[in-house]
Amino acid sequence: MSENLYAEHPEVYDALYARKDYDAETEFVVSRFEGRTETDGARPETGDRRALVVGCGTGEHAKRLRDAGFEVLGVDKYPAMVERARTKSDAEFRVGTLPDLPVEGAFDLAWLPFTVVNHLRPDELAESLRAVADRLAAGGVLVFDEIATRGEGTGPRLKTYPADEGTYARLTHVHEVGDSEYRWDSLVFTPDGEFFVDTHRLTDYDPEYLAGVCDALGLSVETYGWYDETAEPGEGGLFTFVAR
Repeated sequence: MSENLYAEHPEVYDALYARKDYDAETEFVVSRFEGRTETDGARPETGDRRALVVGCGTGEHAKRLRDAGFEVLGVDKYPAMVERARTKSDAEFRVGTLPDLPVEGAFDLAWLPFTVVNHLRPDELAESLRAVADRLAAGGVLVFDEIATRGEGTGPRLKTYPADEGTYARLTHVHEVGDSEYRWDSLVFTPDGEFFVDTHRLTDYDPEYLAGVCDALGLSVETYGWYDETAEPGEGGLFTFVAR
């Protein structure tokens, strides 16, 4: 699978997602963490709170968690993403994959942002969520999201991304390749006239199934719209899960 956007072009990844609302997403996660009740466990003081970001990408969420006072460890599968993340904040970043996380100790907050769960294969989903849940401290919070492809159009789509250096473009065609499994094939064009192929294989999971996995791990889960406590879960095919 040629996931070249992640493996070779982290700077293009940042250009494509420059308008992503990292601030709002991080604020939502921090608010869910700080909204724990006293029965959830002791609440660490600011500066002593540990956060684990699995699938940290180029480090935008990790940078904002650092600004919010967390000690942050980011983990990503791709060395290129990790190297770029290290230029953005003093959070710690490591190369690693689920379910074999290269981390030690317990974390007050664990976050799998921006379709990390969709990238997990069905035979590794439960084990991967268990690996993260096992790293939660008493009263810890796990947050993850899902973007559902089902029900959306799968024909070719062209989207442009204006940037200071010019305009990026991505032509994407989504193919259904199995039961709730989709392959996203893209041609990505850069302002300097270069282009590359990028392919991802994603799985749509039934939200009730994901909640059931959390329940089996001893976690109670609430489902929201996309990092918004006022949005309906599943609106636009977007879900955010907060498990405690």
